[in-house]
Amino acid sequence: MISSLLRTLRFISAHPLASQNLSLAIKQWLKWQVGARILRMPVVMPFMGNAKLIVELGMTGATGNIYTGLHEFWDMAFCLHVLRQDDLFVDVGANIGSYTVLASRVVGAKSIAFEPVPKTFNHLLQNVNINQINSLVDSVCCAVGKENGSVIFSSDNDTMNKVVDEAYSGKSIEVPVKSLDDLLNTLQPSVIKIDVEGFEEEVIQGALNILKCDSLLAIMLETVNPKIESLLQISGFVPASYNPFTRELLTPPKLDHKSNNYLWIKNYSKAAERCKTSPPYQALGISF
Repeated sequence: MISSLLRTLRFISAHPLASQNLSLAIKQWLKWQVGARILRMPVVMPFMGNAKLIVELGMTGATGNIYTGLHEFWDMAFCLHVLRQDDLFVDVGANIGSYTVLASRVVGAKSIAFEPVPKTFNHLLQNVNINQINSLVDSVCCAVGKENGSVIFSSDNDTMNKVVDEAYSGKSIEVPVKSLDDLLNTLQPSVIKIDVEGFEEEVIQGALNILKCDSLLAIMLETVNPKIESLLQISGFVPASYNPFTRELLTPPKLDHKSNNYLWIKNYSKAAERCKTSPPYQALGISF
């Protein structure tokens, strides 16, 4: 309990937004912790702008948006700055839909959100519904991988569920898996976010045609290995980092990937121009 508390406080104090308004961030965190434990039910919380999130205790990451403004600040701010209303955002491993809500409710872009675990998928649908973005979002309950088939997924780790093998001792389910090349077909995505708890290489291997799209500006991944790097480089991507406060898109990257996902850029000049000319946003009273 104490170690978890200290870990959370360290995260808040080091967060690029929360650290600039620490008193409000801690107040929001305390309010959430007390209120959620009293109610013991899903709670509708304000998100960016007029957006909302339905969250509950145990939703690691999603609840972080309550007290930090944007839990994954560097990546979420990049999405807000680089996306436009005519774009298609692809959310692989959408979880409860934090990124999808930002893309479609806040920016107004279209989104396709993939989430394989039925319980989590229902949370995603609830957040799409409460934000009234059904016409902009196509939610798909399946895993994404190298080829069509099925995989075994853990189902007892809340927001941290992932692909497991038959030796897994916890609760698991079999879910359908499809490749991005088949799922997107002739669609033209602008940004793809991939958060699949170590299954990123499989996703990239099943997206070799999509990677060639001229429309594609950026890919964000939680995990990168030499194989993924090679496939991305062959497709014209370069590693980068983004500073939302200065609107600088840097390549080679300057930020430590431990504080954010890996960012790979394909059309640098277009992405950089979009980031520079994006309207400002605000969270926790801080503009970026």
